Amino acid sequence: MKSSTLLVILAVQAALIMGIFAAVAKENAVGESKAIDINPGQLKCCSNCNFSFSGLYTCDDIVKKCDPVCKKCAVVKTHPVKMFKCTDTFLGMCGPPCKY
Repeated sequence: MKSSTLLVILAVQAALIMGIFAAVAKENAVGESKAIDINPGQLKCCSNCNFSFSGLYTCDDIVKKCDPVCKKCAVVKTHPVKMFKCTDTFLGMCGPPCKY
């Protein structure tokens, strides 16, 4: 009788611990997806498309004006001409190479 009661208590404790770990893992996954904003679009062109091991791409082209698909356009140079870089992360290819 004591061994079966002990077994039930251990099973309940294991289930509670697994539930806590599952909740923490789910919370961390949600936080990570918010940290990396993935742009589902595709740039008109990108000559310097970089692949990361996560399967995501970034375009490191420095341009006079960001593509309209770009959600986060950052200023990277201000003198003598203001230049920009799209800092979005893309799932899939960035776009075909640019023809300057």
